[in-house]
Amino acid sequence: MEDKYLMENVLYASKVINDLYMHGVIESANEKIMDVFNKSLSEALKMHNELFLAMKEAEIYSVSNIDDSKIKQTKKKLENNCENILKKDN
Repeated sequence: MEDKYLMENVLYASKVINDLYMHGVIESANEKIMDVFNKSLSEALKMHNELFLAMKEAEIYSVSNIDDSKIKQTKKKLENNCENILKKDN
């Protein structure tokens, strides 16, 4: 199996696991259970970061800076979309 395919799938699974642990923390019935979920979440986040860094180093996951003008353009577009949705609801 190709490394890229395998690592992308593990990264996705890691996101799902982190999401489950986060909900465990949020919805814990008591402090003891919350502590267990919180420790598990912390460990899972560390592993996720290590995987991300390995993918970045292997040039499987590339990160690039985005021009400020594109960020402002996207923000404006989203604000306009929200305004249109609010107008439709009224």
